[in-house]
Amino acid sequence: MEVEGDTPRKFHKRPSVESVSYHSRVLQDGCISSSDLEDSLNMRQQHALNMLGLMREMHSKQVLCDVSLVVQGQTIPAHRLVLASCSPYFNAMFTSNLKECHEKTVTLCEHDAEAITEVVKFAYSGKLDLTEKNVQAILNAASLLQIEPIISTCCEFLKTQLHPSNCLGIQSFADSHGCFDLQQAAESFARQNFTKVATQEEFSQLTAKELIKLIEHDSLNVTREEEVYKAVMNWLKHDWEDRKQHIGDIFEYVRLPLLSWEFLTSQVVQDKITDLSERCHRFFDEARRFHASEYYPGLHWEVNVRTIPRDSFKQCQYIYVIGGETRPSRNTLCSLERFHPVLNNWVSLPPMQISRRGVGTVTYENKIFAVGGANESPLRDVESFNIQTETWWSVAPMHTPRSSVASATVRGKLYALGGYDGFTSVATAEEYDPHANEWTTIADMNTCRSMAAAVAYEGCIYVIGGYSGSSDLSSVECYNPMRKEWQNVTSMTSPRSMMAAAVLNEKIYVVGGCGMSGSLSEVEYYDPNEKMWYQVRSMCNPRSGLGLASINYKLYALGGFNGSTNLETVERYDEVEDSWKVVSNMPAAIYRFGCCTGR
Repeated sequence: MEVEGDTPRKFHKRPSVESVSYHSRVLQDGCISSSDLEDSLNMRQQHALNMLGLMREMHSKQVLCDVSLVVQGQTIPAHRLVLASCSPYFNAMFTSNLKECHEKTVTLCEHDAEAITEVVKFAYSGKLDLTEKNVQAILNAASLLQIEPIISTCCEFLKTQLHPSNCLGIQSFADSHGCFDLQQAAESFARQNFTKVATQEEFSQLTAKELIKLIEHDSLNVTREEEVYKAVMNWLKHDWEDRKQHIGDIFEYVRLPLLSWEFLTSQVVQDKITDLSERCHRFFDEARRFHASEYYPGLHWEVNVRTIPRDSFKQCQYIYVIGGETRPSRNTLCSLERFHPVLNNWVSLPPMQISRRGVGTVTYENKIFAVGGANESPLRDVESFNIQTETWWSVAPMHTPRSSVASATVRGKLYALGGYDGFTSVATAEEYDPHANEWTTIADMNTCRSMAAAVAYEGCIYVIGGYSGSSDLSSVECYNPMRKEWQNVTSMTSPRSMMAAAVLNEKIYVVGGCGMSGSLSEVEYYDPNEKMWYQVRSMCNPRSGLGLASINYKLYALGGFNGSTNLETVERYDEVEDSWKVVSNMPAAIYRFGCCTGR
């Protein structure tokens, strides 16, 4: 091997040592082969694993242990070298002139013994056994001992555990331990799920400063500013005497101008916030001027944080109505209509290529899929509507023609479930991969069903009720795509077909339909946690063949057949008040149409 210079010099390899089993093989160009390098790397990794395994065995047998950690009266033996190599905290302790450098025991105060034990196990194994119960104690211990791999692993674990009931506590915990990424993730989760977070005990325990930090963001995910106002008032009332002093500071970040005029002049006036703070009086007057400017263009108002819509207001969800059937002419439609629930207006969009009634519809990746249905006969055809470009495209057809088909999407796949094939109600089901543009047959349902409803919840698909070919059904079954199997769950309180279903606040609502008495107005919901059905307030009108959408924490029931004629009305359900209210009219009175939501 030659080295550049005035006079090339030759370097000779030292003879290999017999105890070393690996020998480098030098190629003609002076390079070591990649396979030999890989062998060398594998040998070193194996050597490290062997060493770690030996130290773990010595630790378990307490061989050559030279220090004991005392935590909560419990003694944990260990090796200084192992602790020092794993923890900068112990490294500094054992390599300095601190008294612990020479002592046989080190006492760790205010720490959990089980957590320290788990950390010591990690030092010898590189493995960590995390649970919901021990993760915070382990993260606390790892922060003291400065063990970065444990800290990052605990933070990633806590991110997976974020929930409306604990995200504020995790945010505070992360902030106090300097875990910036976790703190940011928890804060973002709280803003994204604000409406649910605001009902939790942790929310009522926030300080005024923490509350302001939460509600001031444009990214706070609410559909109406009324949700922020109500949350703030509930927080104030939780400890009114102590918290009313902060009312002016807090309402600087509640966007009163964006409240509805009705809410502003009724609820806000009733709460008398203007009597408690001069600043609140100014904010209220600002809101009145903002609303008045719509009728008096010369009336000016200041553009500030309170008059700028939040990001979620700008990304309103729409309700889409696809196809359907008119009465009494019984025309099958190819239309696509979009409803804006906040502005309460309808817009016609490009129609489908094929007219369809009894069509299944789902939204996936900013596309609407119209699945099957019937024209003169049941269809296999499937179309996709790109919401952004407002264009329809044909995609792969199903294996089986399906009218009155139930459909849902979960884990990136679309599902067509049951339906009427032109002869009878079927139990067959198919799965569509949008990226491969391919349908695959999956396990049959336990019961033949057409005119059923389907929803996706927690990674599974629930298919509800329907018509068996001889009678209406009350049974419900659940498909787990991971296990590829169907399982019967609790039946509804009464059989029904041609109903609609949607998920609202972790409950599966079933609305209207057709039963023994004809078109139904009854509403019930299934609690997947309790595995029970509960009845709630009935709709204003009986409806079968209706559409149902869950949007902005409300249910919208659209159209349908009342037993004598088609309906064009739209009803909205408020879960808190358990009440239905007619809020709009559709462009036409139709039933047996597809209904879904999208941006």
